[in-house]
Amino acid sequence: MELNNVTRPAGQAQPLSDEDKRFLRELVETNRTEHHGRLSYMDIMFELEHHYGNSLPGPVLGEVARLLGTSPAQLNGFVTFYTMLSTEPRGRHVVRVCTSGPCHVTGAPSIVAELKQLLGVELGETTSDGMFTLEASSCLGICGVSPALMIDDDAYGNLTPEDLPRILDAKRAGGAQ
Repeated sequence: MELNNVTRPAGQAQPLSDEDKRFLRELVETNRTEHHGRLSYMDIMFELEHHYGNSLPGPVLGEVARLLGTSPAQLNGFVTFYTMLSTEPRGRHVVRVCTSGPCHVTGAPSIVAELKQLLGVELGETTSDGMFTLEASSCLGICGVSPALMIDDDAYGNLTPEDLPRILDAKRAGGAQ
């Protein structure tokens, strides 16, 4: 089954439309089928973030909790445990800089400083044009190419501050690099 991947504005807070409810029902059922009767909350949450503009609106989580047969509080606990998920509106692209030990000692502080300067935001903030949200990540799992960052689903390693303008410009233009 194909799901419509039309991105919604970040932080959508209005009541759910019949189209939204149908999308959520199809998403949960497709996930249940793909996982042989079991559910992958993480797969569902990532698909929801892509669909709803990099955040998980409260009304969406409430409906998904109902469809999953769990409480909204339990689902919210899952969402807030994982730093890669957010209930707060974020930019079109989420820039996650690894700040764990290996990345820190190989240059992550200079990467963070340069990104703050280039984007004009602090960690946890979104650029005024809504294009980028800058976040710190405890580990991206690619320590062998530290310092590293991810923008959306694309990973970049062995970074220097000089690499960042090219990477950001490519993302602005719609590419991976």
